[in-house]
Amino acid sequence: MLSRRSFLTLTGAALTVPSWASITLQKNGTQLYASAYSTNKQEHYFGLFDETGSVIWNTQLPARAHAPVVHPSQSIVGIVARRPGFFMDFFDVSTHQTILRIEPAKDHHFYGHAVFTDTGDRLITQENHYPSGQGKIFIREWPSGKILHSFSSNGIGPHESVLFNKNTLIIANGGLKTHPNEDRKILNLDTMKPNVTYLDINDGRVLHQAANSEDLHQLSIRHLDVNQQGIVALGFQYQGEIWDQVPLVALSRYGQNELEYLPIPEQVRVRFKQYCGSVCFDKSGEILAISTPKGGLVAYWHVNSKTFIGVENCRDVCGVVATTESHEFLLTSGTGTQLRSNPVQNTTTTIKNQTNLHWDNHLRQITT
Repeated sequence: MLSRRSFLTLTGAALTVPSWASITLQKNGTQLYASAYSTNKQEHYFGLFDETGSVIWNTQLPARAHAPVVHPSQSIVGIVARRPGFFMDFFDVSTHQTILRIEPAKDHHFYGHAVFTDTGDRLITQENHYPSGQGKIFIREWPSGKILHSFSSNGIGPHESVLFNKNTLIIANGGLKTHPNEDRKILNLDTMKPNVTYLDINDGRVLHQAANSEDLHQLSIRHLDVNQQGIVALGFQYQGEIWDQVPLVALSRYGQNELEYLPIPEQVRVRFKQYCGSVCFDKSGEILAISTPKGGLVAYWHVNSKTFIGVENCRDVCGVVATTESHEFLLTSGTGTQLRSNPVQNTTTTIKNQTNLHWDNHLRQITT
């Protein structure tokens, strides 16, 4: 718990943190990206890299991490531990100092993701209350980390969430009941009920909810993204047999009870090995990218026409983020590869191949 003096010091420091615009200006206007990575099984880091793929800032971590959290205006980045995660560290990029470590509420653990509100004065985390197995959403004050509100996620296993608008959070309730004493073992395979929930972050009301049919109850909803038109893309991780023919990607719309499954050629679907990694819309919101590190590819769709476009092959690829160009994505892999891919123009450019770096699951773009 922070003392009053520590809190006032932290608040004052946070107010003086430079903007992202000033940081990128120092780097000649280059675009920056955030990701965790490892150099071996014992050494783990969190860093920022530029358009050339070069790491321009990094810090060592106590363990592997999952997804970055980027403050919307100040040059502050955070990284969330992998599930079951018990730390979330935040850093001032301008000074290389650790600002704050946030730990989950008592008897809870993090799921690897968190998100700032657009104003940057609230931090939203998804957590597992592991004695009951119920998912929770915590609204924390920034920069103190103090819990302001806690709500039910209205499901089990709220892995990732994104903001639909300033008042509505969209939650991927994966349906997987776990307990840290059982590591990552799934305890409810027969009774899973994943869903996507639209939650009012002011009072915790469920505004809308959608789910797969009962025969697809093992189709875990894990990652998601939303475009400018309010279309939500969902990536699944199927917990049934590897040979089952199940959909792996869907769209959700507010007020629409049914999920819309996107078409995927069977020869590509099989390669996914029932596992979707990152879910990402491009800058225009027209193109959807979904990675599968198990399958070694990123698949693309044109969202409005629900048309499958094709794939980008890249071994152990998981990180996907939109660049500043329409229809273009930046990809990172566990083999150290960084690519630019435009599925509309059918172009691919290798940015850098750093075989000594193993990029972790997710990356984020720094926007100014």
